[in-house]
Amino acid sequence: MAGVGPAIGAPPSAAEARGERVVCEVCRNVARHCKLSRCPYYRELLKEVELERRLRGDTVSGPTPPFLLVGEKGYPEVFAGPYVSLNPEAPLPEEPRSWLRSSVEELLKARLALAFCRTKVDVRWARRSGKLEELREAAASVKPVELEVRRSGAVSFRPGFGLRSMPHGPAVRMVDARPVGNPSIPRIVDELIEERVRAEAAVSELAARGFDVYYITRLLSSGLLGSASRRMVPTEWSITAVDDILGRNAIRRVKGFPTINEFRVHRFEALHNRAVVLLTPTVWMFELLEGWLRYPDDSPYADHELHFGRSGYAENTGGAYYAVRLSVARHLERIRRQAGAIVFFEVGRGWIPLGVWRFREVTAAALEGRHEAFGDLREALEHVARFLEIPLGRYVAKSKLIRHIMLQSRLP
Repeated sequence: MAGVGPAIGAPPSAAEARGERVVCEVCRNVARHCKLSRCPYYRELLKEVELERRLRGDTVSGPTPPFLLVGEKGYPEVFAGPYVSLNPEAPLPEEPRSWLRSSVEELLKARLALAFCRTKVDVRWARRSGKLEELREAAASVKPVELEVRRSGAVSFRPGFGLRSMPHGPAVRMVDARPVGNPSIPRIVDELIEERVRAEAAVSELAARGFDVYYITRLLSSGLLGSASRRMVPTEWSITAVDDILGRNAIRRVKGFPTINEFRVHRFEALHNRAVVLLTPTVWMFELLEGWLRYPDDSPYADHELHFGRSGYAENTGGAYYAVRLSVARHLERIRRQAGAIVFFEVGRGWIPLGVWRFREVTAAALEGRHEAFGDLREALEHVARFLEIPLGRYVAKSKLIRHIMLQSRLP
């Protein structure tokens, strides 16, 4: 997938590897100590949804979001397959922005009621994916698709958590699967797939036509986009690649707009996540300062870029960097202004990994709300400090852009 952005195949960032790690208070992540009856993630769900009863037969059926998960462990030979809802009475809303109105517990319950029906595939052979051929077509549907999956072997009930992708519930070995009914695929998507347009160009075209980042990511991950060497892309890699492509496109357009003439502070908080966005009256530059209240001694993590961007992967903040940058760039494009941006993003102690989407959506929600305006950087930072739990001095010590802006302001 060369040419889809620097994030493809990138290892987990320092913040992802440290902050997103789940340490269960019961089993301490030791598999032999894990028991369903004691698991804090499954205990109530097993009773409410009767997951075990729904998985007793040889067939799993239900709606898929639609979603095809492609793993990364063992790449290029990975586990891949659809999510199937085992609790259709309580579906997860399709619009991630609406998830901000839920609690962590509600989202976790909805995610753990999705069975991951998996099979081993070689991502290099997307065009002849065998059992997944019909499912890859279903992944292009803009509406949920009913699936019937024939399974075999034992069911794994250990919660499936990733660093950048959302968790899933039980995992089963998929023998074969078929959609019930026809998927709803837009004409332009069909055309881009059939004409074998380059992946980056196809991603840009779909965004320009109003398709959201989640749908585009699904197409890229499923191996439906690209030209000669089309292949499936691990889901976590495709999320960051799409954020990177769309972010760079928006930034190019933003650089043609006039700059704002004041410092602006936006903020929003949901799901134990807080974004405080400081827009600066400068040309485009960007920095993410990611603080974890669970690990205050290691926080914050920081990555930045100046006006002409960065050439390497954001190793400290990883996928969060590209998700937050996309929301900032799209906001500036919408208001037709150029600015710098320093984003203070704090993750509370009550957070459980539910995917990188919340960096994107919490930041976007902050920027859609009202802002406070200030005449100088010091005054703006004093206001920012009111909403942070980690002392502002810790952020300032890690920030490259705060020092850069202060230095520029002193120059004659």
